[in-house]
This record gives sequence, structure tokens and C-alpha cells, in this order.
Amino acid sequence: MDHEPSPFVEARRGTTSLGPDHEFPADLAGLALVELQVLHSRICHQLDHEYLTGPDGPHPVTLDRYRELSAQLDAREGAAARAAS
Repeated sequence: MDHEPSPFVEARRGTTSLGPDHEFPADLAGLALVELQVLHSRICHQLDHEYLTGPDGPHPVTLDRYRELSAQLDAREGAAARAAS
């Protein structure tokens, strides 16, 4: 693969979540599918943590990131389905 992984996808050693204070890519469309999936996984892990530990629920930034990632993944799935038909 000639594509270099995005620094946003590279987790610090032992970090499997992506908190609201961590950097997040401005343009999700430029990321490879695997990079999107990794970011989605890290955000889902963060959401789980925030739901379980925060009395007010998840941080708004985490929710926004989750929605952005889900929309991008849905858009790519729709594009792949249209291309296959």
C-alpha cells in the first residue's frame, strides 16, 4: 500500500480512545476507509467511556465527531453500493 497512515489514526501507545482534546482531521473525505474505521472505533470507545463515567453523558465534541464519522462511512457505503449496481 502506498498510502501513509494519517497521524490522526496513530494512537499513542496504550490509547484506544480519542478524547475531545485530541486532534481530529478537518477533512474526513481525504482519509482511507481503514483510517475512518480506526477513528470510528476510537470515538466509539471514547463515547462508551463518557457515557459510563460522566454524569452529564458524552462530551458534545465527541458526539459531533461520531456523527461526522458515521455520515462519512454511510456516504462511502452508499457510493460503493451505487458503483456495484
